[in-house]
Amino acid sequence: MGLDRRRVSRIATVLVLALAVAGCHGGSPRAVPSGTRSMAASTSSATAACFGQPAGARALTLTTNDGLALSAVEIGGGAKGVLLVPEAGTQGECGWMSYAGELAAKGLHVLLFDMPCQGASTCSSAASAAADEEQPGFGKEGIAAVDAALIELHSAGAKTIVMVGASAGATTALAAEAGTAASSSPGVAAIVALSADELGTLPSEASTIHVPVFMAVADGDKYVSTVDERKLFDALGAPPTLRTLDVRPAGAGHGWDLLADDGFKGKVTDFITAQLAAGYTLWGTGAKTIMLSNESDEDQGSWQAYADHLVGEGYKVAMWDYGDQDPVTHLGAIVADLRAHGSGPVFLMGASQGAKTSLVAAAGIKPPVTAVVTLSAEAIMRPGIDVSSYVKQLTCPVLLLTAAQDVYGSADAAKTFQADLPNLARTLTYDGSDHGTHLLSGSNGVKVIADVDAFLKAHSA
Repeated sequence: MGLDRRRVSRIATVLVLALAVAGCHGGSPRAVPSGTRSMAASTSSATAACFGQPAGARALTLTTNDGLALSAVEIGGGAKGVLLVPEAGTQGECGWMSYAGELAAKGLHVLLFDMPCQGASTCSSAASAAADEEQPGFGKEGIAAVDAALIELHSAGAKTIVMVGASAGATTALAAEAGTAASSSPGVAAIVALSADELGTLPSEASTIHVPVFMAVADGDKYVSTVDERKLFDALGAPPTLRTLDVRPAGAGHGWDLLADDGFKGKVTDFITAQLAAGYTLWGTGAKTIMLSNESDEDQGSWQAYADHLVGEGYKVAMWDYGDQDPVTHLGAIVADLRAHGSGPVFLMGASQGAKTSLVAAAGIKPPVTAVVTLSAEAIMRPGIDVSSYVKQLTCPVLLLTAAQDVYGSADAAKTFQADLPNLARTLTYDGSDHGTHLLSGSNGVKVIADVDAFLKAHSA
């Protein structure tokens, strides 16, 4: 699921895709919430309205950016989120309930919802009046509903999210990912699309989808052909190592009915849990990867505009949020996972806490990363780690960026790090007091970005 990462006429794409998924039968930089419950949602204990609804399920009412109210159910909690996008038809969120309970039992944080015009969700007057719209609530309104659900799941504490859609819901999930530059929802780490149908122009726009995707369709599916599904799969922007198409035997079912096969359901669950276990979000298809580590009081959403820039420069970008484990260990594990999945040269770049984490982690990563870029790295990393002692161990080039009047001491720390690594480090100091990612967006932002671009290019050969 994605960030505002490619500013290339994507608003028009959203409108085209919205029209394409309407009738399925079966922006600006993205403001990611801080992790507290969204004010757009109200919560209550869920009554057992769906068969198989687990105890502890919580009923929500979500509000889309166009004012529609969506019925939703939240099960479980935590940082590993799964958003389930329903098929068209009368089942809505209830069609996912059994599987949602299984995912929650594995410790995952699950949100399922009714699309506009489904179940208790409201329906716009335009959709209600559209006689030629066979399935109102998918199309443009469906994409807005997905965005609202993603915002809610993220604000409820999910740091990494996998989106799973069935039939028209699968198409809507993919269309939402392809058009995320025009929305305000947080990105997702991966997508599962079960029998995506009524594809419209989606295959021609799928090159904008760079997250890992697991697609499945049954041979002989009466709603979508395996040929069309293959065209969509081949058009995805994600590299081959990050996408899967599973063609099921004839008669295996459509959409969420594919999960009736326990073996196949296990594959889907394994994909979901593997993506959530990876603990990072990946964008772009470049041969070189920039690993971005955020400030302690921000999340990966703080990188969104800059990630857009890096992807435009031809890099692959990985972002993550700090979990329960030691951030240095976590970052090292992510780099190892990136390399295991075929990433080429890896650069580390961090802001404030993420800058210190990058420097300390780089000292222990073998083989060494290609280079490290720091925005406002300070001298001490909690709890009491002397960053300088790790900088002295580095064998790769380092670019140290700081504001002259940084109130957290990064200017003085940069002088120490420069002395620690005189032949490999380069320090650039800018006027003002911008700290961390604000160096990229403040009064010196254009210059800072140009300086980083030059450093990355110089060390990319």
